[in-house]
Amino acid sequence: MGARLTVAQEQPEQEPEDILRDYWAAAKDRYTDYDYPRYGTPEWRELPAEDPRKMAGLVAFAEMWRKYGDDITTTLNQAMAPPPLWQRATEEACAKAFKDILAQQRHRKEAA
Repeated sequence: MGARLTVAQEQPEQEPEDILRDYWAAAKDRYTDYDYPRYGTPEWRELPAEDPRKMAGLVAFAEMWRKYGDDITTTLNQAMAPPPLWQRATEEACAKAFKDILAQQRHRKEAA
């Protein structure tokens, strides 16, 4: 028997209210399951805005701010601040690291 051909059915367009309701429901599920990265972390910042885990992390932080006040924002700002200049890599160290990466890539290509 041959393969059946099917016609894709068009999905009805969702109303904006439905999209928002579904987004909040998904974010609430992530929040209650603790399935989200902490607000302000690199993992949280990498999430796209439409990912409900991003909103869950934001809600968790807002709840902590409500409970603990400005102390939590001070801690977050300190954690996200760039290191002092004396702790940052020098231009020479960055150039060396870049050359090392290029050498590793060349080595991999030659080995393949």
